[in-house]
Amino acid sequence: TDKYSAGEQALGYIYQARLALLQLLQLPEETAVFLEKDDDLDFTDHSGRKSLGSLKHKAVGDKLTDLSTDFWKSANIWMERYKRDGRAASNLRFFLFTTGAVSADSFLAQFLPGRPLPSGDAATLTELADAALVKSKSQIIRPIATAFNELSDSEKQDFLERILILDGSPRIGDIPATIRDKHMRSIRREHREFVFERLEGWWTPAVIEQLTGARTEGIFGYE
Repeated sequence: TDKYSAGEQALGYIYQARLALLQLLQLPEETAVFLEKDDDLDFTDHSGRKSLGSLKHKAVGDKLTDLSTDFWKSANIWMERYKRDGRAASNLRFFLFTTGAVSADSFLAQFLPGRPLPSGDAATLTELADAALVKSKSQIIRPIATAFNELSDSEKQDFLERILILDGSPRIGDIPATIRDKHMRSIRREHREFVFERLEGWWTPAVIEQLTGARTEGIFGYE
C-alpha cells in the first residue's frame, strides 16, 4: 500500500524467470529461451523459428477487454519486431501469458487456444481490431493504432493470426507445484521438493548470467 513500494514490479520480474522455466520444461528440449531480448521471453526452436512472449501477472479477477493496455502495449512491441523482420516474411509468433481472463464479450477471445474457425460472413480479425481501436481515446493506445495502420490489410491479418493469448496462466506461487506434479513424476514424491529447490537453484544463476551478458546464448531445455 506504500506509494514508494515496487513490490508488484519485483513480483513481475521473479514471475518472468519462473514462468520461463515452466514453459521450457513443456517445450522440445532443443528449444532455447532468452529473457529480456525481443520481449519478456524469447523462445527459439531447432529450426530458428522465434516465439515472443509477454507476461502479465495480474490481480485476482482481472479481465482483458477490447482496449486493455496489457494487450495493446504487447502488440506494439510485436509490431516493431514484425516490421523489422520482414513483416509477412518473418518467422515470428506472439504469445500473451496472463493470469487474468479474457472477457467473453471481447474480440480478444478470438486469440484464445481452440477458438472456432470463423464462418464466411464473420468479421475478420483486422476488422475487429480496427473497430476496437477507432473507439479508443487513450493517449497510450493512439500511437499504437497509428503504428497498426501503417500495415496493409493483408499484413494486419497476417500479424494478428500469429497471436495467441494464454489466459488463466499459473500464478507465481502455483508454479513450483505445477512443475513438481507435471514434470517430476519419475522422481519419488518425498524427494520432489528437494529436487525442485536444486533445479531452481541452478536456474536462477543461469538467468542472472544471461541478463548480465556473461552468457550470450539461450538456456536450452536439454540443460
